[in-house]
Amino acid sequence: MTRQRLLCNVTLAVILPGWWGRAPGAAQWSSVQCPVADRDASERFERVERLDDFEAARLEWHVVPGDQNAQAKASLAVKEGRSGSTALRVEYEFRGKLPLEYVSLGRSFAIEKPGLGLGMYVKGAATRLRFRLRVVDRSGETHQADMAWWPGDGGWRFVAAAFDPAGGDADDIWGGDGNGRVDYPCRFDSLIADRPDVGYTGAGICWIDDLQLVRPLQEESEMQIEVLNKQLGNLYAPGEAVKLRVSGSEGTLRWRVTDFWNRTLAENTGEPNNMLIDFRFPLPGYYAFTLERRADGRIAESRVFRCGALPPPRPVASRNTFVGVCTHFRDDHPPYPLVCMELMARLGITEFRDEVRWDAVEARKGQMEIPVRCRRYLDRACELGMAPLIILDYGNPFHDDSGYPLSAAAIAGYADYSAFLARQLKGIVSAFEVWNEYCGGCGMHGKTGNQTPETYTRMLQAAHRALKQVVPQVTVVGLGGEDSGRQLPNIEGILKGGARFMDALSVHSYRYPNSPEETDLVGEIQRVAKLARQYDAPTRLWVTEIGWPTQLEPLGVGEQTQARYAVRSLALLQSTGAVEKAFWYDLKNDGLRRDYIEHNCGLVWHEDFNCAPKPAAIALAIFARATAGARPQRLWRQSDGYAVFYRQPDGSDLIVAWTTSAQRRAVVKGKGVGASDLMGNQLPARHSIRLGEDPVYIEGRHVQLAVARKAA
Repeated sequence: MTRQRLLCNVTLAVILPGWWGRAPGAAQWSSVQCPVADRDASERFERVERLDDFEAARLEWHVVPGDQNAQAKASLAVKEGRSGSTALRVEYEFRGKLPLEYVSLGRSFAIEKPGLGLGMYVKGAATRLRFRLRVVDRSGETHQADMAWWPGDGGWRFVAAAFDPAGGDADDIWGGDGNGRVDYPCRFDSLIADRPDVGYTGAGICWIDDLQLVRPLQEESEMQIEVLNKQLGNLYAPGEAVKLRVSGSEGTLRWRVTDFWNRTLAENTGEPNNMLIDFRFPLPGYYAFTLERRADGRIAESRVFRCGALPPPRPVASRNTFVGVCTHFRDDHPPYPLVCMELMARLGITEFRDEVRWDAVEARKGQMEIPVRCRRYLDRACELGMAPLIILDYGNPFHDDSGYPLSAAAIAGYADYSAFLARQLKGIVSAFEVWNEYCGGCGMHGKTGNQTPETYTRMLQAAHRALKQVVPQVTVVGLGGEDSGRQLPNIEGILKGGARFMDALSVHSYRYPNSPEETDLVGEIQRVAKLARQYDAPTRLWVTEIGWPTQLEPLGVGEQTQARYAVRSLALLQSTGAVEKAFWYDLKNDGLRRDYIEHNCGLVWHEDFNCAPKPAAIALAIFARATAGARPQRLWRQSDGYAVFYRQPDGSDLIVAWTTSAQRRAVVKGKGVGASDLMGNQLPARHSIRLGEDPVYIEGRHVQLAVARKAA
């Protein structure tokens, strides 16, 4: 038996201290980077000149017609103004039939020099509108910029964007000389209000007022932050202390420590000259140290040190096999640092989904080899007792020109690649997923349009045969993560011919930014399970991607919302009785742009910020500990109240309960009843508990739950 396979028989109950190479017990100050605090656009832009307050009798804005433009009407609305009496009223209706559909409001004015942008106030918008601006430079090149806005609460909200923002996408630039640069002088072309999603239908009204030229305020970066005895992921134990040392130049420093509910636990103000912050974590949970340096009457710099306090993870022998995460340890993507494997273990997550791509394995025609980095991360997973799910995915230049394997020769090549991985990773990987989002075209770089459920079934059959011949007990996961809400016809098409070529089936169940309840996550999964039964497919359903990203744009959610949706969605998935595993997408932010979705999907921040936790990381860690070994029994629902009932290994009851809107009082009966909140803190009340959007855990024997119909 090889050394690698011997390692796989080792189960580690704890993770060793000193994750960054620090010797246990050695006191050492280390520099730590912290992300800029998210601030409202009104604090990030200064006003330069008012453009339009809509108080004039004549409306200078007009609705731009076009093939991609939604139906809209613009008018002046008296008694709707923010500062004066009048505002611009925009009525719109999206039909949902076009690949692109948006409202375009036109008005031309000159922009002579760089460094400026547009700001305005917006109100209303029951629809999640994504506002953008367009400018045309002197060569005729059009530049489009997203305005810093997310859905409001019905009141006025300031939104703004620079005319030439840094880090724009190529898709937001077209025409002209094609140099990708705003060449001045240029002119303002139009204001865009985009629908929230492709296919969206709906009508609404929004109001716009106080348009002005603005100038982005540059966030300074003079603050130096150090931490004593740096911990991977800024994760500590309850009762442990964190010590920060902050220094800067001029101004004053205000710091405060808040918990998940934004309650201030400690604060102080002083000169930013080696200020020492010493805070001991009183309870498990998520904590944020906000550091603001003020100079010249404004916030010159603001940073957030995010951290968490967690009890130790359970031994691997009693791990939670339901909760998993998606990762990117592979070679061709900017890879995760290998130390993220230890971070997963510290959070109590041992199930993860990654890939070893076909073109990386067969980099030379007919010759296969596992890339060194892939071998390294899989060996480390084995040492830590983790369970990887490996995707067999994407095209290869030696087979059908990197397209989908459609020809007999390409399908045979894909089967050979599958068998090779199963053979090489025997004893390390016990489950393989056949492709990723096959019908949706993910990862295929435009080589799509000829893939069908039938072509997937042919590939699945060949891969299934090849995998089983090498390792008969391997789990072959079929469907490849088809969308459980939008792709039921594709799912049915694959199940018709391919049900017998899979041991489990996988779907992706994204619905951000909407909640799992309002989008009927449970009903969606039950429809997939019904199809599986209809075609005699396996009853093992794996949700291999689900998540709520936190980018600063309309499809993103707040970090607290991400945390509560994470726990609620996992509990709802378990309540169906059909879902065996669920993988959050993904473990870590993949980049640093706060307005880009792929850089904000993680449970933790980018490694440049020491993989600092978001609240969702702590919430899922608590959920994984609380539900490990528990068997879901049923879902209880009353009005906007939800409760998922579990039976624990010792026969006692566990309930995860919440409401989706108003707080309600719940009466709990049973023996030995106890309750804890989303962050794992014991609640003082045991038999009368206030339920809200943040789930609570209720334990005991013979537990009965009654929730008041009226809001508390």
